[in-house]
Amino acid sequence: MAYRSRERVARILAHEEADRVPFDSYRGPGVRALLDAMDLSPDQRECYTEGDFRYLHFRLPEDRTRFEAYLPGLPAEARLSPWGVGRVAAISADGYVAGSKLYHPLAEVNTIEELERFPFPDVTAPECHEHLPDAVQAAKEDQFTVLGQMSQTILETAYEMRGMERLFVDMFERPDYVRALFGQIAERRRFQARRFAQAGVDVLRIGDDIATQTGLLVSPETYREWIKPLHADVVAAAREVNPNIQVLYHSDGMLTPLLPDLIEVGVTAINPAQPECMPPAEIKREFGDCLTLWGCITTQSTYAHGTADQVVEDLRMLITDVAPQGGLVISFINVLQTDRLMENLRRFYSVMYDIVRYR
Repeated sequence: MAYRSRERVARILAHEEADRVPFDSYRGPGVRALLDAMDLSPDQRECYTEGDFRYLHFRLPEDRTRFEAYLPGLPAEARLSPWGVGRVAAISADGYVAGSKLYHPLAEVNTIEELERFPFPDVTAPECHEHLPDAVQAAKEDQFTVLGQMSQTILETAYEMRGMERLFVDMFERPDYVRALFGQIAERRRFQARRFAQAGVDVLRIGDDIATQTGLLVSPETYREWIKPLHADVVAAAREVNPNIQVLYHSDGMLTPLLPDLIEVGVTAINPAQPECMPPAEIKREFGDCLTLWGCITTQSTYAHGTADQVVEDLRMLITDVAPQGGLVISFINVLQTDRLMENLRRFYSVMYDIVRYR
C-alpha cells in the first residue's frame, strides 16, 4: 500500500506540515463491518483499518490464581489485569457497553507490610519483553510509527488497584502507604519505559486519567507533590536511552491546568484533547509550539448526538484551525455508543480521507 509513511508522522510530530494529517485508526464495535460495506480505495481502506500507528505492549501474564486471596467474590466472567484489577462490563439501559465495574485487589490491603507481600507483576521477566525489538523492526518496515503502550502509568493503576476514594483518603491518612504503592508501580514503569526505548519505539505512551469534564481529580499542587516527579522519572528513563523519543500523555477530561507541568515532565503530545472540554483551536494557540494534539474528535457530542453535516464541519475546523504547522493526529477515544453513532461514522469515513490533506 502507498498510504502509510513514517516520514509523514515524523514531520507532524516535529510541528511541520506533511501531505496529510495522520490517523490513529479506530477499531470499535461494528467499524470493520461498516468499512467492508463501503466503496473505498485501497489507500482509504488502509488508512481507516490500519492507520499510521502500531501499538506494542509488554506481554504480562494474567494469572487469576495469584490474586484469588485479594478478590473474594470475583465473578467468573470478570477479566483480570496483570495488576489484579477485575473488570465486568457495565451495560446501559439502551444495551450499549458503558464502562466497567471494577474489583480492587488492594481494597483490604492497609499496611505497607501487606503491600510488600502483594504479587505485583514481574515486568523484568524476559518473556514479557523479549519480543519487542523484532516487533518494532517489523512495524517500522511496514512504515508504521511505533508506540510503546504504558498508559495508566502511576495514579490510575493505583486507584484501580486500591479504589479511588480509598486512595485519595490514604493520601491524608496513610501517606507512607501511598508512597510505597506509587513506588512499587513506578519501579516497574521505569523498567518498561527504558525497555521500550531500547527496543526502538518512536513514541512512549504514558498517562493517568486525572481529570473530569470540568476540572482535575486532584489539585495541581497535589499532582506536583505526588505524581509529577514519578512521571518525570519514567520519561527520563526512556530518554536516557533515546533523548529524542516522543512522549504521548493520555487523560480524558479537562486537562488544561496541567499542560505546563506535563511539558516540563517531557510530554510532547496529549490525547485525546477532548473538544467538549478542551477546545482544540484554543489549546493549539496556547500550547501548539510544544504539544501535538492527538485526538480532537467530538465523540460525546457530534458523533454521539449530532448530524452528518456537523461531522464534516468538525473535520473542516480541525484542518483549518488546528492542522496548520503540524502537531495534529486525528483519533477516536472512548466513543459513546448511541443510535446516531454508526451513521455519523459512515459520514466521517466517506469524507475524512479527502478533507485532512495539507495540499
